[in-house]
Amino acid sequence: MKHQKIRLIIVIVFVLIAALAIWYFTPTTFLSEVNPSDIRCISVFDGNTGERFDFSDAEEIRYVVENIQSTRMKKDTLSIGYMGYRFRISFFDENGKEIESFIINSSDTIRKDPFFYRCDGDLCFDYLKELEEKYSS
Repeated sequence: MKHQKIRLIIVIVFVLIAALAIWYFTPTTFLSEVNPSDIRCISVFDGNTGERFDFSDAEEIRYVVENIQSTRMKKDTLSIGYMGYRFRISFFDENGKEIESFIINSSDTIRKDPFFYRCDGDLCFDYLKELEEKYSS
């Protein structure tokens, strides 16, 4: 009887560890359930300059959303306790309700607490810098 309980506990621990490993290593796709046409405005705050800009052009929104949706991100390290960021980006629907929000730190890094997510450098980071120049001027 005692050996069966120990075996059961070992099996449960193993299953939990396996499930956690699968969850951690499964790639994440941001905005996966969002249609670009459902987004009316994107708001971006540049943590380096303190500038904030919004854009609502349908083609610019489509480009940013589809770029993010097509990039598979992998969990990297914990982001809790880290300060500073480059672009905090928020997506709003036609009613002004925030759909999603996260931080794009570089062309290969998204921060959405409690993790940093990494990819192979395909994010629209440079495009956001161009939009910042366009809308902040």
